[in-house]
Amino acid sequence: MGEGPTLTTARMRALPLTVWNSGFVAEELAQAMVAAGRGEPIRLAAGELFGGALDSAAAGPADSAAIDPTGVRRELRRRVGAGRGILTWVLRNTDGAALGLLAADAHGARAAIGVRVSHTYRRDGYASEAVRVLAGWLESRGVIVGTRVRVGDVVGKRLAQSTAFVPTGVLLTERRRLWIRPPV
Repeated sequence: MGEGPTLTTARMRALPLTVWNSGFVAEELAQAMVAAGRGEPIRLAAGELFGGALDSAAAGPADSAAIDPTGVRRELRRRVGAGRGILTWVLRNTDGAALGLLAADAHGARAAIGVRVSHTYRRDGYASEAVRVLAGWLESRGVIVGTRVRVGDVVGKRLAQSTAFVPTGVLLTERRRLWIRPPV
């Protein structure tokens, strides 16, 4: 699949993350974290729908004034260099501001997708818009699209339901349930 195309909607663009722009994107997203008052490093787990801010549940609290984009840059470069099936996009609104990240981990005819939206742009519908456009692009190539939602995550569940995912009976590690988009 390569690095993926630019995905476009009326309100935003999802631009492929590359080695060349990952450092700049890391700086922008670190600033978004400071604005949100969070100090955790960004970890984008593709395949998981996140209803919350651009942060990591696995990290402990930290001083938001001491955020260093080095960890963000490292995570983004790790994703960029991970292989052809690991796709990452930076979400930007029509003004060019970074909204968050969108990701797909594709393996053959299956893909797990995930999204993170900055706290500033939560509840504006950007996450569901991004998930719909990515899922549509993957499905047009014959790929079955899935995601993981934490058990008890009401916002993640609403996001999955609003983007046509249905829960399966499969419970994965760390209390995450597998959701899929049924083929049309």
